Amino acid sequence: MRIEVVTGTDTDVGKTWGTAALAARALAAGLRVHVDKPVQTGVASGEAGDAEAVRDLVAAAAASGALDAAAPARLTVSEGARVGPAMAPVDAVAHAGEGTPPLPSLGEQLGRWLRLAAGVDHLLVEGAGGITVAWTEADEGPVDAVRALRAAGLEAGLTVVARPGLGTQNHARLTVEHAAARGVAPERILVSGVAADPDPVERANLVFLARLAGAHGAVLEAVPRGTPPRVVPER
Repeated sequence: MRIEVVTGTDTDVGKTWGTAALAARALAAGLRVHVDKPVQTGVASGEAGDAEAVRDLVAAAAASGALDAAAPARLTVSEGARVGPAMAPVDAVAHAGEGTPPLPSLGEQLGRWLRLAAGVDHLLVEGAGGITVAWTEADEGPVDAVRALRAAGLEAGLTVVARPGLGTQNHARLTVEHAAARGVAPERILVSGVAADPDPVERANLVFLARLAGAHGAVLEAVPRGTPPRVVPER
């Protein structure tokens, strides 16, 4: 059983698209997959969140023939908490008003993941925002999640999703070096939304990201633009 914590170099870099691509690849290999969103913000009650978006993307991939028809039945999804304001989780709770439950603690989230992992082959945990965005009131986020999972005896790794365009070199390097300095070097850099024919900026960024990944023992992969979401090696 493998657990992959998915974070990003920033918000809106394509984490959900990347998570869907990772889920689709695992499903294509015949694995049972669960996608969890520990804290969902910016979505009202009754609306589809990121975990549901992954499920819909996988269903669309199966409908198009990119995945076998039985694949969606091997995918389950969940949320740990939902807070309405479109803000970082701690701020969202503070602005949601009286009666808003506190965010789950890391221990509570860990308990959820242990239960979820028991019934699947691959668990994907998609975080909120970037690498330093806290999921708990104790200022814990994706790096802390990986460390807690490993301390519980589980095989867990960190995937960093990056955008292909201008600005990604700075954001990606800060993200990867922050995680590595805390003892959780990413196992994968996933570039979300790569063009079929990259322009000079994207090509230069892919070369930079390949060097960055290699320096930290990570794999560089990409998710091309367009549907369905899929992971491809980046050369």
